[in-house]
Amino acid sequence: LHHLSTEARRVQALREGARLLRPHGELLVYCWSYEQDDERSRSRHRFAAQDVLVPWKHRTPGVRKPRGANADGEAPGASVASAGDEALDGSPVNDAQWEEQPEVCQRYCHVYREGELLELLAQVPELEVVESYFDTGNWCAIARRLPS
Repeated sequence: LHHLSTEARRVQALREGARLLRPHGELLVYCWSYEQDDERSRSRHRFAAQDVLVPWKHRTPGVRKPRGANADGEAPGASVASAGDEALDGSPVNDAQWEEQPEVCQRYCHVYREGELLELLAQVPELEVVESYFDTGNWCAIARRLPS
């Protein structure tokens, strides 16, 4: 839901989830939380607003960024070599010595304030909220499909 830009689209997505469920089936929903900087979340990320663009860079599965790396995956003070650059000893850097950095894309995210997910679920009469909770920077809810 956090990649859908309007409330109407978010409610429609929840309605579609309800439509796909059998009676008494359950829907689990996780949404990024705006409240990241209090004791509940380990990330301590601060969002400037509820509707933001978040950088996303493709990661190769199984490859971790080095410890101490910044948000771009580089070690502090590191720079990326490019064709025609020289190494520290003055020798030219060839293509085999450097790896092109993947393109960083911006993705839209709506981050949810406490209670906002429950307000959306209340707009879907086919669902009843069974449980709601906060989990590692996400507002979460389990909703059950009511019998017809």
